[in-house]
Amino acid sequence: MSELARSFNDVAEAYDLGRPRYDDHAIGAIAAAAGGGPRLLDVGAGTGRLSGPLLERGFDVVAVEPLDDMRAILTRKIGPDRALAGRAEELPLPDASVDGAVCSDAWHWFDGARAADELARVLRPDGGVVVCVTYPRWASSDDAPDWWLDLRVVHTALPKADHPALVSGWRRPDSLEGHPAFEEVQAGEEPFVHHTDREEIVAHWASMSFVATLPDEQRVTLLNELEAMLARRGVEVVDIPYRAQLWVTRRRAG
Repeated sequence: MSELARSFNDVAEAYDLGRPRYDDHAIGAIAAAAGGGPRLLDVGAGTGRLSGPLLERGFDVVAVEPLDDMRAILTRKIGPDRALAGRAEELPLPDASVDGAVCSDAWHWFDGARAADELARVLRPDGGVVVCVTYPRWASSDDAPDWWLDLRVVHTALPKADHPALVSGWRRPDSLEGHPAFEEVQAGEEPFVHHTDREEIVAHWASMSFVATLPDEQRVTLLNELEAMLARRGVEVVDIPYRAQLWVTRRRAG
């Protein structure tokens, strides 16, 4: 596991506080695309952005997360029997034991070929796989507010080290495409609104791997400057338009 991937263990509380939360409509669309359950696997579950809402909707959720501090928060949300230590490349589950699988903003950290093989092993025939990537609509929009444009400038200037998605600009789970166990991957999109505030925006930044791995003094200075800038701009409570890019496939029979 890379240093960037391991860094989430140090910022688990910030991650849970600041990362965008799917609304009910998006959760419903993701669950339906995964086949409707009842037994759904969340791979690279983090602190439970998908696991928690899916469990609340009545699905029989099992979640796999490798990092201890992330998994501790996940456990608080869904219980210790559902939050399992493990990795996408070696899932701690029996063969053909789940009806569908979901993954939120984590696939780019996996060894995709091994993760695809493992999903093929644990999914029952016709089980769906939904890989989600969340994007703020303002990321490439000219109608974003001034404070967001300021954040965009800072984000662009920060070194991204060896971040597997930001360096390549590619997040598509291409290892699922052409895999003999899976049908053709279909792309879709679900809009949702992230209800947040200044504290949570700063926490989101603190949870970014290339911020979490900055030298301590540089990281603290950056986050203090971001908080001060947002305060000057009068940012308190804000709704940020997001979209969830969904890549969906199904386990072939046999």
